[in-house]
Amino acid sequence: MHLCPGHIYLFIIVFFKTILAFGGGDRNEISVGAIFYENEKDIELSFDQAFRDVNNMKFGDVRFIPIKRYMPTNDSFLLQQLTCELISDGVAAIFGPSSKAASDIVAQIANTTGIPHIEYDLKLDTATQQEHLNHKMSVNVAPSLTVLSRAYFEIIKSNYEWRTFTLIYETPEGLARLQDLMNIQALNSDYVKLRNLADYAGDYRVLWKEVDETFHEHRIILDCDPKTLKELLKVSVDFKLQGPFRNWFLTHLDSHSSGLKDIYNEDFKANITSVRLKTVDPNPFDRKKTRITEVDQILGNQTMLPILIYDAVVLFSNSARRVIAAMEPYQPPNRYCGSMSPWVLGPFIVNEMKTISEDDVEPNFKTENMRLDEYGQRTNFNLEIYKPTVNEPMMVWTPDNGIKKRRLSLELENTASTQDFSEQRRVYTVVTHYEEPYFMMKEDHENFRGREKYEGYAVDLISKLSEIMEFDYEFMIVNGNGKYNPETKQWDGIIRKLIDHHAQIGVCDLTITQLRRSVVDFTVPFMQLGISILHYKKPPEPKNPFAFLEPFAFEVWIYMIFAQLVITLAFVFIARLSYREWLPPNPAIKDPDELENIWNVNNSTWLMVGSIMQQGCDILPRGPHMRILTGMWWFFALMMLSTYTANLAAFLTSNKWQSSIKSLQDLIEQDEVSFGSMRGGSTSLFFSESNDTDYQRAWNKMKDFEPSAFTSTNKEGVTRVEKEAGDYAFLMETTSLTYNVERNCNLTQIGGTIGEKHYGLAVPLGADYRTNLSVSILQLSEKGELYKLKNKWWKKHNITCEAAHEVDGDELSIIELGGVFLVLAGGVLTGVILGIVEFLWNVQHVAVEERVTPWEALKAEFIFALKFWVRKKPMRISSSSDKSTSRRSSDSRRSSKEKSRSKTAS
Repeated sequence: MHLCPGHIYLFIIVFFKTILAFGGGDRNEISVGAIFYENEKDIELSFDQAFRDVNNMKFGDVRFIPIKRYMPTNDSFLLQQLTCELISDGVAAIFGPSSKAASDIVAQIANTTGIPHIEYDLKLDTATQQEHLNHKMSVNVAPSLTVLSRAYFEIIKSNYEWRTFTLIYETPEGLARLQDLMNIQALNSDYVKLRNLADYAGDYRVLWKEVDETFHEHRIILDCDPKTLKELLKVSVDFKLQGPFRNWFLTHLDSHSSGLKDIYNEDFKANITSVRLKTVDPNPFDRKKTRITEVDQILGNQTMLPILIYDAVVLFSNSARRVIAAMEPYQPPNRYCGSMSPWVLGPFIVNEMKTISEDDVEPNFKTENMRLDEYGQRTNFNLEIYKPTVNEPMMVWTPDNGIKKRRLSLELENTASTQDFSEQRRVYTVVTHYEEPYFMMKEDHENFRGREKYEGYAVDLISKLSEIMEFDYEFMIVNGNGKYNPETKQWDGIIRKLIDHHAQIGVCDLTITQLRRSVVDFTVPFMQLGISILHYKKPPEPKNPFAFLEPFAFEVWIYMIFAQLVITLAFVFIARLSYREWLPPNPAIKDPDELENIWNVNNSTWLMVGSIMQQGCDILPRGPHMRILTGMWWFFALMMLSTYTANLAAFLTSNKWQSSIKSLQDLIEQDEVSFGSMRGGSTSLFFSESNDTDYQRAWNKMKDFEPSAFTSTNKEGVTRVEKEAGDYAFLMETTSLTYNVERNCNLTQIGGTIGEKHYGLAVPLGADYRTNLSVSILQLSEKGELYKLKNKWWKKHNITCEAAHEVDGDELSIIELGGVFLVLAGGVLTGVILGIVEFLWNVQHVAVEERVTPWEALKAEFIFALKFWVRKKPMRISSSSDKSTSRRSSDSRRSSKEKSRSKTAS
């Protein structure tokens, strides 16, 4: 084998050092080795400081002498030679190298020689049993990537509640840290997008353009070297990826050392968080150093590798002291790299490092929760979740208790931090569309600007939420709620804007459905509703004041009048033929000279009218045939009156409109009225996806109507119902239906509520403010504000339907019964007129008979008529003031009467 001069020189040095050191070792001084790369000065300084602190402990009877070797390049052969050189120096442990080493040759040599091997950098976990056997002398104080990946999973899924995000990694170790995160949605490309920085090394702008314009991503998980981080975030500003409502999670444990503060300004309004190893909080009672050294600054920066190598030194030194003190006599390690007899104390020291408690070490560890498992992996550690832009701690993750909010120490609270631009008052973009009464333009909107131009239920709701949550907002107006196109698999309307993160809140008559929930999140419902049928209400016919005549047709009334006339004449004629109806005028005279028949035309007509009016009569027929005739007329009157009474009730209330369609079942069974819903809306989705037989029948009928029964908007459906005047019914949500029925007297609701639905605010998937919105909605509901808003926009309006439009109950108005009053007035007027005519005729007769002037007779008769308290009328009243005249008038009237009687007798 050919060796270069440098290798021969190194071999000679190792040989002579072995000879000089042969012959035993001093237990008070133990050599330890470390391998560093040339650019790891901070790690080396921390390593030296750790041993200084260890050796300065008062009760330490063992001193450690560090021996360091340096790797100029990543050369496995050189690494092997340096390892053997350290072993020949009699080191009791080897620290390093860092994860830059591409080979595990150090671990294998340590495993052969029994020398403890302490690592302090993140490395891929050993998976197979053989690998565990090859590394049984190795321990690693850096967090296990498996546990670290689980920690990230709990932070992202349980605490942040992210369901969609983009994963960007730089190295295989970084991908291993993200392993559990990739399983959140089983690598569904619609939820978890994975990108490698190496594919965009030429221009990071291509990556961020894809993230913004293609993915529309607002949640980014980035794992990259801190040296690359600064440039990456600076470029992302040009694509508005650092704007409000953007969320970043940096998984590298040294993100805070990337220099983000140098570029942090008002452009960085995104919520950027990261994690780092949780260090032990300083004791407030310890004396503060007056002189800060370089290594103090390094350890104070919480950079992972310097801190971890410090803890590695503390762990080994305390474990070695305990083992060496317990093992007598002390046996130094072997100095031969290829020795087949491993160091006896080595396995004991390694086992002690796995079991020692952090309370039993001096000095204290820099990081919290230092414990190793049986394979020497650090599965117990605490992570601090913080904001790297302002170096502000937020929460702490522990393997046992998960995530808890961190209590800031007094020192951190008093430290002035950089202004956090991510916590400035946010301006939410609220996407909606025009729909009464949720979102409308004011009538005088020309006089307003911005969001003041709009009004409606949704406007008031967002205003109240903004007061509770203290945010500003602006409206974005689109064409609809959001319909899904199964051919393109794309959404439109409000849902599209939320998916693309062009808006933060979607509000209107937006129904919560399972399909929509797969692409956006919803708050708790702010309104409960269902589906019902909107139909046209035909206006009632004009009311007829002579409605009491409507129970019978015109010809029936004619026939009734004719029948009464015929029966009356027949009654008079038959009565004259009947001997039983001829009676003496004076019943006291047993043998009268003449007989009288009372059934003249007047009395017969009175009997007929009284019978049909069911009022009866004072005189009744005596002969059998007359009674039969009267009974038949009574039967006829009874039938006609009963029929009239029954029909009158129906006709007088027939103006109350009632549709023949009273339910969805009636709508399905008939073919005269077409019906439909809004195309692509939640109502159409309800019927199309329902398993109910009636709902499926309704959906099939809706699809078969020609022309199409579907509309593009609810407003179009309402207009169509009114335009087709009863030939079309529209299935819509009860809230919008009630609003239109309240404001349009020609519309009505048919049937009850179908199904149960809810309106809610829509937000992008995983939005961190969704919970606050839900809590605020619950607060408004508990205070009764939601109820007041609904009454304001549904009940309070200036439209009043005419009272005649629909009769409440079965009561009759004056219009239907007006004809009855007219007939009464006509009869009363006729009777009064006839009475006046008869009174004047009698006055004329009295004036002639008593030989007075007509005026005197009229005056006397009228004055007597006004004396209501006088119940007896004298025979002569025209000149009662003059007694003599009265007597003469009486004598002359008596003589005239006798003359007239004598003439009659002759």
